[in-house]
Amino acid sequence: MDLGTLLLMVAFAYALGIFWYDLLPAKLPEQVWRVAAYPFALMVFGEVFFAAIDPWKFGGFHPLTAFFASLIGVAIDWAVTQARHPATVALEMRPAGASR
Repeated sequence: MDLGTLLLMVAFAYALGIFWYDLLPAKLPEQVWRVAAYPFALMVFGEVFFAAIDPWKFGGFHPLTAFFASLIGVAIDWAVTQARHPATVALEMRPAGASR
């Protein structure tokens, strides 16, 4: 894998991570790297296992595979966040004047 392909995949993962976080009912993580972490990991997984069925290749990777892999990555991150911090999410969604 070339350095340019790696940088393109990181940028693509970050951009798609922001896109999916805005569309799904998830809160954008405070850490910038976390927005791209799960989408990038699933993009690499998709390149290894599913690139053979994707006919289009751009910049050394398969954008269609990366598109769906990043969606799955954000969904997994959202599920993990919900499972680990359900009380935090519930507190943030209460109205400002509500008490416990």
